[in-house]
Amino acid sequence: MRNIVILVLAIVMSSCELEKPIQTISIVNNYKNWQWDSVFVAKNKYISLAVVPQAAGRVLEYNLGDVPSLWLNPDLFGKSFASSEEVKTDEWRNFGGYRLVPIPVDNCAIGADGKKTKRWPPPVTIGDSPYKVKLSTDKNGHQSIDVESGIQELPVPTFDTKSQKFIYPEVIDERLQYKRSLRIETASSLVFIKHTLMNRGNKTVKRGIMTTSQHISRSQPELEDGENFRAYIPFDEGLKMPDGEQYHINVTPESRWRYVDRNRMPLNKNNPEHVKKYYNHGTNWNGEVAPGIFEIQYDYYLMGGFHMISSKNWLCYVNRTNNTAFVKIMEPFDPSLDYDFGVNAAIYNSGMVTGYLETEVKTPIHTLLPGESFDYEEMQGAAKIVSTPILDVNRTGIITKKLNFDRVTTSLNGEYGVFNEGVAVLQLFDKSGEIVKKIELEKVNPLKAFIFNCSLEDEARLSECQLLIKGDYGEEYLLDSFTF
Repeated sequence: MRNIVILVLAIVMSSCELEKPIQTISIVNNYKNWQWDSVFVAKNKYISLAVVPQAAGRVLEYNLGDVPSLWLNPDLFGKSFASSEEVKTDEWRNFGGYRLVPIPVDNCAIGADGKKTKRWPPPVTIGDSPYKVKLSTDKNGHQSIDVESGIQELPVPTFDTKSQKFIYPEVIDERLQYKRSLRIETASSLVFIKHTLMNRGNKTVKRGIMTTSQHISRSQPELEDGENFRAYIPFDEGLKMPDGEQYHINVTPESRWRYVDRNRMPLNKNNPEHVKKYYNHGTNWNGEVAPGIFEIQYDYYLMGGFHMISSKNWLCYVNRTNNTAFVKIMEPFDPSLDYDFGVNAAIYNSGMVTGYLETEVKTPIHTLLPGESFDYEEMQGAAKIVSTPILDVNRTGIITKKLNFDRVTTSLNGEYGVFNEGVAVLQLFDKSGEIVKKIELEKVNPLKAFIFNCSLEDEARLSECQLLIKGDYGEEYLLDSFTF
């Protein structure tokens, strides 16, 4: 599996060498009236990203054209917070956007009994406090936005509601630091991200990180149209969780009932309509909507998460009101490594504030000696699509209808979203494996869904076809293939 990652990175590096260098990043004060100074903005003709140093270095914008993917908390615009870990349960500084949490989460704090425990809010220094941010330029002239956290000390204190005092650890066991490097290209919706977690302490630690994107879940502030905002996870029946289950939904009927009763409306268990509607673990877990594809939609009356192994190393969020998809391509799941809860992916349905649907990527848990670090590489991409569900994702684009040959009309067809500007090319092979024909189809780009239909002649002598996207500098990326 590691070879797959190396191959993907080699393709990325080769495309960088071919791409014409161009400055894509600027530093903007009061970007979009967010009230922060020095917001780092990366743009090309397809996407825009914004990294805010004062908001814990979070990515608070990733748009395809004028379509945003990330939910923002307007109550925190212009604010920043010190790295003090003296925070109570209701004091989470959630700016929204794209963030991270050290994992496992269950041993990041110290409880009243002196044992390691989970704390909410999560550790502040690495999650909420200002980051150092700078620009760097590689040998080919491509710019990156580089962020660096402060030193996060663990375990963090917790607030004891009985004594109304903070419980502090007697010893600091861990000192962690996080770095991220992010860049885009000139004719693509892809974002290339490198995460680094470093052990800055003098003891061996076992840590990973979870990166999360908080996605928009309403088309208008006054609407509750969560059914239009969906997430997709690919799964394989051969990849199960440690207890043998395919997935976990961490919502019980009681927990959902309590959440709605406390936060949305008074409920009555003598009311059959209330019981039917809210005494369940959620009705937004839509299940297997295509072979090996699980679908989740947003529900404003639910607070809970979904854990599953992503078998094809991608996650996808879709805004169906405008048929826009945002995907994450992470490192492949490795069964020989240790993962938090045994999974590399999760979806979280949050009812907080205006609500958001969250896609989560979990790295493996690494054993780090003092001074050691690990890197984790991720790509994100965005594209217009024709329909859902999402059937597959690769480096080139999104498949919503796989390449198929209609023997009645003798035509090939498929439906896609693409990450790169270029020309779609159909490459045909005969039964000896030789290329017999290349057909240039049409120009494509991330802002236009690609619907493909092409008539063929002499299909009997063909063995295979490949659908490629050819870039302006000669690079070719495989989008889909079909065997006759």
